[in-house]
Amino acid sequence: MRKLFLSLILSAALVVPATALWAHEPGTYESPIVEQRVKRFKQSGGDIQAIFKKHMGAGNFTAIEEAAALMAVWGEEMPDAFPTGSNSVGADPAIWENFSDFENKADAFAKAAAKLNAAAASGNAGAVKKAAQALGGTCKSCHQSYRIKH
Repeated sequence: MRKLFLSLILSAALVVPATALWAHEPGTYESPIVEQRVKRFKQSGGDIQAIFKKHMGAGNFTAIEEAAALMAVWGEEMPDAFPTGSNSVGADPAIWENFSDFENKADAFAKAAAKLNAAAASGNAGAVKKAAQALGGTCKSCHQSYRIKH
């Protein structure tokens, strides 16, 4: 299903004028692929915040495990959400100039999320904290290279 969706989006990119594929003003997204990736990034950001500010302190390892599983999947799918020409307000053009590095950073995020998932499943609070910090480090690394803040 995902491949069908992506191929439809890529087909539309050939038909629709290029200017309709990316946002023109902060907060406006015209491309479905851009809207979807913004949504997924916001979800991951909210999940990582909840892990640090809510779930770790409460010892809610189930919630951490669930959030980490979602983030691991997102990390694996992330490069597919950045097809050529899908520029947007927050995405630095360097993503497409250094796409293999971007893919490596997405992979590091996915692997760190999987480690957090495993740590949460173990119920070891120390391991969860260490894995959550490592996951946060992968976010920061990618943001420093490829995110434009407005």
